[in-house]
Amino acid sequence: MRQRFWIWSLVLLLAGCGGVDIRSFEGTGPAFVPEDYLVGKTRVYGAFQDRFGKIRRQFVADLDGRWDGQTLTLDERFRYSDGELDQRTWQFKKVGEGRYEGTAADVVGVAHGQVVGQAFHLQYDLILGDQDGWQVHFDDLLLLQPDNVIINRAIVSKFGVQVGEMIAFFRKVEGAPAP
Repeated sequence: MRQRFWIWSLVLLLAGCGGVDIRSFEGTGPAFVPEDYLVGKTRVYGAFQDRFGKIRRQFVADLDGRWDGQTLTLDERFRYSDGELDQRTWQFKKVGEGRYEGTAADVVGVAHGQVVGQAFHLQYDLILGDQDGWQVHFDDLLLLQPDNVIINRAIVSKFGVQVGEMIAFFRKVEGAPAP
């Protein structure tokens, strides 16, 4: 029994290791400036796959971003492949050079983000479903590409163990202001 405890402890510890080294994006471009890129209308196409690689859910989201000089407000409207609709409103504040903090109703505490070069690394805990839902951790890496496209990969975990992965692509909507 004791040996099993130590084996599982080691597994959980190793599952929590690794992650994104945001410094590796130093000098890459195009430079990602969230308060520029995310202002206006953006469409997001995404899919969630479980840890076994099975696609569980797909979505399209419309983002409407506003920057007032201090706060970036992102209104997100999701349409899932199963017909469910969802909404989230983020409030991001720049708290230092390349550092951001964000809040939303279904985010536990504060999301922490950092921008280096073309990359925006964002980590937060989210309640899935209603207020009594499942709390999971998101470790997002958004990479700005040429032609105003963002590739977003999020590792989703619970108790330090990966339960799935979300992949999404962002593109500015025609007529939206270019960053």
